[in-house]
Amino acid sequence: MKRILFMLVLLVSVAMQGKAQMATAAVVSWDIDRRIEVPVARDSVWSLLKNNGLVAVLSNGYVKSMVNKGTELPIAREVTFKDGSKRDELLNQLEEQHRFLVYTIEKDALPTGLKAVQVAIFTKEKGDDSTEINWMVKLDGDSGAKKKYIETLNAEIEQYATGFRNYLTSKPKVIQAVRMQ
Repeated sequence: MKRILFMLVLLVSVAMQGKAQMATAAVVSWDIDRRIEVPVARDSVWSLLKNNGLVAVLSNGYVKSMVNKGTELPIAREVTFKDGSKRDELLNQLEEQHRFLVYTIEKDALPTGLKAVQVAIFTKEKGDDSTEINWMVKLDGDSGAKKKYIETLNAEIEQYATGFRNYLTSKPKVIQAVRMQ
C-alpha cells in the first residue's frame, strides 16, 4: 500500500511540475504588427514575397534590390535601398507549407543601441481571392534606439504596403498590336 501511495504522489508531482513549466512560456510581444489585405489568392501573394526580382516594385521604389548570397537556409542577403544605403540580413526561415518567412537584420547593420531585430512576414487566407499580409517585428535594445528604428521600419513597411496594393490592384496595360502586312 505504501508503494502504491508513493507512486501516486510521485506521478502527481511530476504532472504538477509539467504544468508549472507550461505556464512559464511567454507570449512574444511584437514591437510592430502591421497588416494589410490584398485582393489576391494567398499562393500568388506568397510567390510575390519570394520573388527578389520584384522587390523594387513591391516596395514602391523604397528598396532598389535584394540579392541572396546562397541557396541553403540560413541565407545571407544584401538589401540596397533607393538612397544607395545597404543592409545585410539573414533569412532564417522560409516556410512553404505555412507561407511565412523570418529574417534577422545582421548586427553590423543595426544602429547603435540595438542588439537584435527579427522580422516575420505571414500570409493568411481571408476568403475567396483575398489575403492578409502581416509584418511583425521584434527589436531588442535600449528604448531610445528601438523607438527611432521602429519609425524607420514602419516607413519601410508602409512603402511595401503601398507597393503591394499598387501592384495587385493596377489594371493590366494594353498595348496595341501592330498589324503585319
